[in-house]
Amino acid sequence: MRHLTLVAATALAASLTPAHAQDPSLNPTFGVLNLEAGFSNDPNWVYLLAGGLDQRTFTDAASGDVCRGYFADAPDFRMVFDATNGDPFSITAESYADPVLLVNGPDGRWYCNDDTFGLDSAVTFEAPQSGVYDVWVGTYNDPQGDYPGAQLGFTAQEPFEPQRRRSFFGEDDRIVMDPTETPWNMIGLVEMQSGSCTGTLIGPNVVLTGGHCLVGLGEPDNPPMLFSAGFENGNAVATSRVTSYYVPQLWRLAEQEGMDFGFFYLEQPLGDQLGWMDIGTLTQAELAGFANGSGPDILQAGYSADQPGVLTGNLSCPFVELASQNRLVHQCDTVQGDSGSPLFVQDGDRYRIIGVESHTNFLPEQEFDMNVAMYIANVVAEYQALNGQAPATTALPEPVVK
Repeated sequence: MRHLTLVAATALAASLTPAHAQDPSLNPTFGVLNLEAGFSNDPNWVYLLAGGLDQRTFTDAASGDVCRGYFADAPDFRMVFDATNGDPFSITAESYADPVLLVNGPDGRWYCNDDTFGLDSAVTFEAPQSGVYDVWVGTYNDPQGDYPGAQLGFTAQEPFEPQRRRSFFGEDDRIVMDPTETPWNMIGLVEMQSGSCTGTLIGPNVVLTGGHCLVGLGEPDNPPMLFSAGFENGNAVATSRVTSYYVPQLWRLAEQEGMDFGFFYLEQPLGDQLGWMDIGTLTQAELAGFANGSGPDILQAGYSADQPGVLTGNLSCPFVELASQNRLVHQCDTVQGDSGSPLFVQDGDRYRIIGVESHTNFLPEQEFDMNVAMYIANVVAEYQALNGQAPATTALPEPVVK
């Protein structure tokens, strides 16, 4: 994870100022906020829609980092700040759509950031000036007119510290796993046409992952291209290209809750070499055990965006409940990149997946956020249906020759 701290400095050369259409003289789209140093309600949150029509590139005035995203012309938000005591403060941007944060400060310079906490962004002013801070929340990818929701935050705390406490249920209990050892070698990095997720072998040549990794409602498919089992820092225990993939129609056409999963098929039967996990529902005895605190340990591992290159996970995740719409609510410490990762239990010398990591419901007014996996029941039913007939899989597109 990259942590970016911005420090007020002498003006940089004019050559660092990008050609842009972002105009601070325009009225902000989502409002104005007046804050004084030492403000209460820290963090102070604002909800807005991110992204814009045009892709722009900015060079950060303090760090020299380059940020690229799709931004609106007018500021999304304006903050008027009284920096009486000069204490540092940060502006943060959170969204499921990989936000890119852009700020025009009182000094007229441009500050930007992409990816500070997972895919979320932050700009910190160590010696802030009083004046107007115009803020844009862009998106790394073209929103294509469907502008995603985003949360803009103003805080004097360490950026994303409240989010860390909520998302990690107080403390981050993840550890780095040895991807050469069973069962961790059955889990791998899924490289899609764009981005990556986590997947798990459930057969000789079948991998289970998250549905939203492969397709979103109204969006082009994002096909899986390569599966690297036991991936670590650029190396893998075994790799295979992908031949085809399948996402349930109820997810593809409606993003129906409980159906956020998919399968893909490997060119090489890596499971014959590494083994694979079973998929199966919880027994009544296991559910009763969770209710009285004696249920089996739930294990989880994935490729978290804040620790790229290594497999991190949990050896004993608290079970919360089986909720409506086939959701398994849990307290595994997971972040972006863990999508599609398995929640599983040990059955003797075998391992059984009981859930597929899906999403986090952001609950800023609660002590913790809600982590949601797809309970395995729908996965089992869909997989059995596929095995009972010719799999209605989607072939990978032909590679683009440039």
